[in-house]
Amino acid sequence: MSDTVLYEVKNNIAYITLNRPEKLNAFNLEMSFALRDTWKRFEKDDAARVAILSSNGKSFSVGVDLTDEDRTMGKAWEYHEAYPLNGTDLFKPIVGAVRGYALGLGYIISVTGCDITIASENAVFGYPESRAGVAQIPPQYAPYMPFKIALEFMLLSWKGGRLMSAKRAMGFGLVNDVVADADLMNEAEKWADLLKQVPPLFIRSVKYGYYTQTERSARKVEREYVDYVLPQELSEDRQEAANAFVEKREPHFKGK
Repeated sequence: MSDTVLYEVKNNIAYITLNRPEKLNAFNLEMSFALRDTWKRFEKDDAARVAILSSNGKSFSVGVDLTDEDRTMGKAWEYHEAYPLNGTDLFKPIVGAVRGYALGLGYIISVTGCDITIASENAVFGYPESRAGVAQIPPQYAPYMPFKIALEFMLLSWKGGRLMSAKRAMGFGLVNDVVADADLMNEAEKWADLLKQVPPLFIRSVKYGYYTQTERSARKVEREYVDYVLPQELSEDRQEAANAFVEKREPHFKGK
């Protein structure tokens, strides 16, 4: 087992912890695959009724590690194996406990991947993929926001742009509660204890209904992926944007 994701069960709660604090819990492939395997372990674990997903260190996750040697064109999609397959393969409830940065894949997993999300008052949400030129299918990752706010978030929520505070995120329904940082885990445990009082088969039916409906809506754009998203992912400008992001310099785009 990789030590990039920790797993412990106490009182029927599985504590799942991202554990690359020296990298602000940025996802390399090792951690992505470890979290994928941990979700499977949690679903099969008879001792665990609910999970709390948190992280060691000051930030939940700053997203994909762009300095990772595996960050190549052919492997980029594999980072998203860290995403829990809610409503299809994973039916137990997940509570996210988020502090510090939750950016990119960190945002996706903490907000759209957790059934309940509790944020520290110092939590900040963002989607810096736009600044780094990393192509995505945006409606899959921002289904809960008003249209204009979703566009702002997908295009401008990077450091130096318009990152979203925990308070603002709660105003748009992206998190369930905002608490003092010192109270974060205690509050997450309170929500987990409440979820333990709901029949598991009822939770299963609710997750199936909500997540499969959201998935159907998001997939309406997938048929256009080849025409609009993939060409950008394969472009010279995409690689230049990523290089400039890592090297902390202004990018030089060619429009191709």
